[in-house]
Amino acid sequence: MAKRLIKWTLDGSILKAVKVVENLDGAEVDILAEFDLIEIFPTFLTMPEVPKQLIVYGTKQKLSDTGASDKEAEGKIDSAKAKWDELVAGKWTGGRVNATGAAENKRVVGEAKEIAKVISLQGLMMKKTMAEIQLGKGMTVTDPFTEDDQAKLDEFLIMAVEEAKKAMKS
Repeated sequence: MAKRLIKWTLDGSILKAVKVVENLDGAEVDILAEFDLIEIFPTFLTMPEVPKQLIVYGTKQKLSDTGASDKEAEGKIDSAKAKWDELVAGKWTGGRVNATGAAENKRVVGEAKEIAKVISLQGLMMKKTMAEIQLGKGMTVTDPFTEDDQAKLDEFLIMAVEEAKKAMKS
C-alpha cells in the first residue's frame, strides 16, 4: 500500500491538509493548507453531524482527487488549492482522477479489443496493431492477425480509397 503523504483533519469548520513528519523527537505535524468550509457552506457549524461529515468527506475527496497523480505533497496541495478556488467561485469541474491511470488504460484496452473483434476497416486495423504491439514486446499474441485478415483489410482499404476519390470529385 502506498504511503499517505497528506492527512486531513477538521478543526471546527477548517479542513486542514497536514503532513506528518517523523523526526528524532517523535511525530510533528506540518500544516500544508487550510480550507474554511464556511466559505462554501455558511451554515456549516449549525448543521447536524451527518450532513457536516458528508460535506467534509466530499470536499476532502474532491480536493484529494485533483492532485492524485502528483507524487509529492506540495504538488497535491497546489492542485487542492486551485480546486478550492474553483469551488469557492461556484465551479464544479473535472472528474475523478486515477493516480495510476490503470482504470483508464483498462477501459481503453477493453474498447480496442471490442473494436478488433469487428470485421471492418477499423476493427481489422486495430487487430493488426494489437498483434504487432504484442509481437514487438515479445508477448504471446492473444488474437493473431492472419493472412485472411490481411486480405480482408486490403479489400476494405481499397474500398476506402475509392470512396475518398469519389468524395474528392464531388
